[in-house]
Amino acid sequence: MYRNLLMMMVCVAVCGVDSGGRLHAMAPEVRIETDLVYGADDSGYQKLDLYLPVDAGGRRPVVIFVHGGGWKGGSKASGKKHAAWLAEHGFVVASMDYRLTDVAGWPAQINDGYAAVRWIRDHADQYNLDRDRIGVWGTSAGAHLAILMGNRPDPQDHPTSSRVQAVCDWFGPSDLSTMPPNIVDETRSAAQVANSNGAKLLRATVSSVPELAQDASGLHHVTSDDPAILIMHGDQDTGVPIQQSQRLHQAARASGVKSQLHVVQGAGHGGKQFQTPEVRTEVLSFFQSTLMRSTETPSAVASSTNSSGWPQGSGPAADFSAAGPRPPDDWSVVRSRNIVWNKTLPETGQSTVTVWGDRIFFTTMEEVTADAELGQNIIAWCCDAGTGATIWNRKVTGQFPLRLSGCFSDSSAPPAVTDGQRVCFFNASGRISCFDFDGNELWTREVMPVGRTQPMIIDDGVAFIRQRYMPDDQGHFTHEHKDAPVEQWTQIECLDMRTGKTKWTTDCGVNMGCVPVLAERTDGRRVIVVGRGGGHSPPEHPEGISMLDAQDGSTLWTLPLPGFMSTMAFHLSQGNVLVFHDDQHLWIDENNGKVNRSVSFLNDVAVCRHSAEGWQIVNESLPAAKNKRAIIQQSNILAGQFHYFRSYSRPYLGRIHVQTGRVDYLQLPVQVKRSLTGDEQWLWDESGMSANVIAEVRKESKKRSSVIPIERWHFEPNDMKNSRGLVVMGDNRSMGTGWGHHASPIPTVVNQRLYVPIMNGTVYVIDSQAPRLDETALIAVNDLGQVGQSFQRAAISYADGKLYAHTIRQITCIGNQ
Repeated sequence: MYRNLLMMMVCVAVCGVDSGGRLHAMAPEVRIETDLVYGADDSGYQKLDLYLPVDAGGRRPVVIFVHGGGWKGGSKASGKKHAAWLAEHGFVVASMDYRLTDVAGWPAQINDGYAAVRWIRDHADQYNLDRDRIGVWGTSAGAHLAILMGNRPDPQDHPTSSRVQAVCDWFGPSDLSTMPPNIVDETRSAAQVANSNGAKLLRATVSSVPELAQDASGLHHVTSDDPAILIMHGDQDTGVPIQQSQRLHQAARASGVKSQLHVVQGAGHGGKQFQTPEVRTEVLSFFQSTLMRSTETPSAVASSTNSSGWPQGSGPAADFSAAGPRPPDDWSVVRSRNIVWNKTLPETGQSTVTVWGDRIFFTTMEEVTADAELGQNIIAWCCDAGTGATIWNRKVTGQFPLRLSGCFSDSSAPPAVTDGQRVCFFNASGRISCFDFDGNELWTREVMPVGRTQPMIIDDGVAFIRQRYMPDDQGHFTHEHKDAPVEQWTQIECLDMRTGKTKWTTDCGVNMGCVPVLAERTDGRRVIVVGRGGGHSPPEHPEGISMLDAQDGSTLWTLPLPGFMSTMAFHLSQGNVLVFHDDQHLWIDENNGKVNRSVSFLNDVAVCRHSAEGWQIVNESLPAAKNKRAIIQQSNILAGQFHYFRSYSRPYLGRIHVQTGRVDYLQLPVQVKRSLTGDEQWLWDESGMSANVIAEVRKESKKRSSVIPIERWHFEPNDMKNSRGLVVMGDNRSMGTGWGHHASPIPTVVNQRLYVPIMNGTVYVIDSQAPRLDETALIAVNDLGQVGQSFQRAAISYADGKLYAHTIRQITCIGNQ
């Protein structure tokens, strides 16, 4: 066995990315061990070079770099610059050789990839590596192998796992059978095909060995268990057609895999376009978000789709989902189970907690001194993610009072947004203020973000929904604006994060309650879908949806939907926009806005219901949509191959299979009541309410009816008191349970777990990819505090294996204890 025992301390000048995203020369110390033998083959190919950060503390994540060269050429030396650059940012990098086609055919190449991963794990103690955080990055033929290292299970039984946790694919072929060099046509003879790189790899023309070709094609191994993947491909690539990446991306997304496709404009098969700050930042940010813990990630790099922790209310990918170390399934604030810390707050607040590295950001209302119904000033908070300790806070004043602790929103509801250098806070009473991480104000704008906006980072900008007409002096948005001119319509506006200046504004009109999601079409184009139509006679028309170009806010197409209730999130899946309209679930073509398919999600649907006798699955037709509302506002989310939502009229969680259209419902308990001693009660319907509570509900009800509305099913109503015992509420509907008419906290997906919080502080944990939506899919029912004292409208955020929740009284960090 040959091993170069030279252990070098070298200063490698590499091309790095500074905090502004610019390329610059660096000279970090990187320790390199070369020609480490990872396999037993005597070909001399099974070697790797290990790049180790000199000052690395603790076990470090590893990225394996796999070179290209058509499986017949290239070497690990081509990864030197990439490896040194990643090592400078805290990763250990293994640049590997593998057996080329001059010495071995398939599957020797992928077996070498597996062997390299096992070698990393077997030598983790020697080099201070983290066995559970291994990624792979390949270019061209190396990317072909990287894809397969991520999704093709090793058929050999080894005591050490060869699984990886993240894949970066640069213009790799995913389906050998559709690669042009492997197909005889008018431009390519049979002799040429027989001499193709694919034929050399398989030791036969690809078409003659279809089963072997399928085994060697990552497209045919995609499952929901695959790791997150970043795919980057040039739109002018003639070596590997971009369709290879588009089809892989579409298949991955359809299976629920966290996949991103970045089309590099003007790039061919590699080249200088892949060395730009934007591309390198995308790669670095991807590996940071998938492999690094938040405390290891410097706040120097951010992108619109990946960053450290939970940088905006909609998460790192702007779709309310993330992947990473598994947080606990069950917890209890009442019993202090799996609670890392609680931070008592002086005042009510509704914003989702955002996280960057070791810091969290959120907002509360300014403290009141007596019971209050209205408020307009908010407090912006920066706290320690590990302890909850306050680092700084700042007042952000507002002009237009809104109702406190509203069941649809209040002034504090919009989440903060951060790019790792700046953090923007949004006061829905009329101001946006941006600070640096030391709390110094950088800029401020007196504009009116809507209370339900989910601000999102788009490149160097932040987009939000801006209100143009104001509330009355009691915080109400009245019906008098229904004929307002287009100049007064609500729109999405994008501001430059650095200066606060407007970059672009839409002109199609946006409803104040819709939830636009930054999405990606199958062609790689980044888009935003917005809706129009809803309560309080909004002026924007036509009712329906529009798709926007995320680059400049321009309208790509519009689909009118008369009577549309737009208060939902708009997700894309398999070339379709997914929309709920009246009693129908629509699949709308992402390219032209035409309805491809519709399925009723109310008529004759399967419901897994709970009763005193146990669980049973029955077919049921749910009541017709009230005022064309059939789902609770903002309750829908795409989780892999399922579109989840909550029923407006029943305590049901629903889901629709985005491929088959199958509709299923699962009944959920509306509230959990726990004591410190271990006693626990679940409330399934009004029959579980005490006589005193029922009498109080009937006494307060304006409508005399024997039926208790689902909004009032509870052990105890929300008391709407802050931590100091003052009632802070401007809308009695906030005392409701979290079902029926209100704007729901938006659910969160982490790995395959779906976290569904509701307004009374109950959080359901669901196996989002369970083959059947029955009682086995309900993993846990958790509490965020005592019954009646845990009102909340914030989504659950996630970072580094921990969850963060925000109630009327406190911030809670949830983690495995």
